[in-house]
This record gives sequence, structure tokens and C-alpha cells, in this order.
Amino acid sequence: MRTFQVHEDYERLRIRIPMHPFILPFLQIITRLIFKRHPIKDGIINVKKTISGYDGHSIPLEIFGPSGIEHDVPCLLFLHGGAFALPATGYHKKLMCDYALGCSCKVVFVDYRLVPKYPYPFGLEDCYSAYKWLLEHAEEHGIDSTRIGICGDSAGGALAAALTLKIRDQSVKAPLFQLLVYPVSDVEQTTDSMKKFVDTPIWNARLNKKMWDLYLPKGKPSINVEYASPLQAASFNDLPKSYIEINEFDCLRDEALLYNIKLEEYGNEVTLVQTKGTVHGFELNYNSQYTQKIIKNRIEYMKKNFDHIESSNIHPC
Repeated sequence: MRTFQVHEDYERLRIRIPMHPFILPFLQIITRLIFKRHPIKDGIINVKKTISGYDGHSIPLEIFGPSGIEHDVPCLLFLHGGAFALPATGYHKKLMCDYALGCSCKVVFVDYRLVPKYPYPFGLEDCYSAYKWLLEHAEEHGIDSTRIGICGDSAGGALAAALTLKIRDQSVKAPLFQLLVYPVSDVEQTTDSMKKFVDTPIWNARLNKKMWDLYLPKGKPSINVEYASPLQAASFNDLPKSYIEINEFDCLRDEALLYNIKLEEYGNEVTLVQTKGTVHGFELNYNSQYTQKIIKNRIEYMKKNFDHIESSNIHPC
């Protein structure tokens, strides 16, 4: 492995996701146990729901919200990362609790279906079903349907971007913003960062190819390709505000930069945050002061949009 000038807080993050179809089902079981056993922060109320998906499949949801808030509350639809292959893990639960407390909002977590058993479009359709359910049932859960944001990291970022495109195309009520954290966005995998970062910690170009092979086992779809690979969209018109965060040492870096450019070319409002010294999944060192600074930046953006405040104090990290 080459040496990169990684921030000192992330130098020891050497975890790799084994993208092997025979190993992944066991990792999914283990990861779900980790998530289930991870404690919920004080001051958070957790409610579990099950909804029906587009094909009748039962989709588990969890709602995280600060105690004491009940009516007209903003809401974040949270789509976790994990290469379309792994469930949410412990730091995702920490993030959801911190987002809920920091933004005084409710967070709806979608436990969407995963590869290799469920390739595209199952995960996306689960997320779309969850968004429509959220709109239909917002009032009974004390949620203000005019203040809903969509958030996703990594593969969850791909799902968030694709979901936002699908919402637009289906003329469904649009979210207030999309927050894309080091998102997957391009099946072509031809950017400079994809060619350069083939052995970076946690995630790299080699694993990225394996991910796409599992997510699109039949190859790139001939229609609605943007719902699998958002950068391939024919149009980026009429999309909500976007926050895009990228890591310095991440094979996904340049495709996220290209997504930012596409959105801006079509006149969309975009906040781009380029973090320094970071690697994919750096939140594994959750207690790092630098990690907390980056998370605070996200919360600041979401809170200002939920509160309809025009000015912003979002800074490069």
C-alpha cells in the first residue's frame, strides 16, 4: 500500500470491505447485530415501523427524534452507505442521533434491501417507497412535509441522488435539500481519482468495481440509467439545494466533483465541501475532533435549511 498524507486521526483506519458474494450474507448478519446493540443517545426517542414496498416486500424503518418535540418537526430521510452490500453500522446510528439532536429534527432510517441477493433497483425502490410513505404519514408523526431533506453517504449518496432524480421525474413533492456525503455517482469509473486511488484505506477503486458488478450484474441499464448512476442523468434541471462533501483520498472524489459541476451548470444551488486528509468512511474514528468538525458542518447546513435561514456559515474542512 502506498503512503498517503492522511490526517493523523485516520492513519490507523485499515479496514477493508470484502466484496465477495459468499461472504457478504454473513457480514450482513454481523453488521445488523452491531447496529442493533449500539446504544441510542440520551434524549433520543426511537420508534420502529414496517411499511410495504413496491413489490409487497416489508421495509423496516426506524424514526429517531429528540424527546419533547412533537408537532411540525423537520425530518431527514437517512440512506446509509455500505457499498449497496452492508447494513447500517454503529457510527450510522451515532450520526442519526447527532443529526436529530443538532437539527431538532426527526430522522427516518430506511433499512433497504442489499446486494448480492437484491441488486438494482430493489434498494432504490425501497427508498422511494419510504419517501412516499413519509409524505403520506408526515402529519401523524408530527413531521412538517415542507421541511424534509434526504441524506446519504457513499452508496447511500448514490441512492439519495437517484431518489431525488426519481422524485422530480415522478412529479412527487420535492425534498428541501439533498445532502450527499462522499457519494457514489458514476458506473463508468474513469476519473483520475478512480485511476489513482487503487489501494487507499477502507475503500478503493478495486473494491468499487466489485461493488458495481454486484449492484448491476446485468450491466448498465438501457433506460433510466441515472437511477443507478446519477452522473449519467440526461438532465439536472429542477433539483433541490445540494450539499456535496468529498474526501481528499477517495476514489469517489472526482465523480462527486463532476456531479457538483453538473448541478451548477443547470442552475442548481450547491454547497461543495472538500475535506482534507480524509479517507472514505473516516467517521469510523467518530470521536476525532476533525470528524466532529465535519459533522458539525453538515448539521449547520441542514439546520439552516430546515429553519429557512438564507445566510450560511458552511466552511471548507
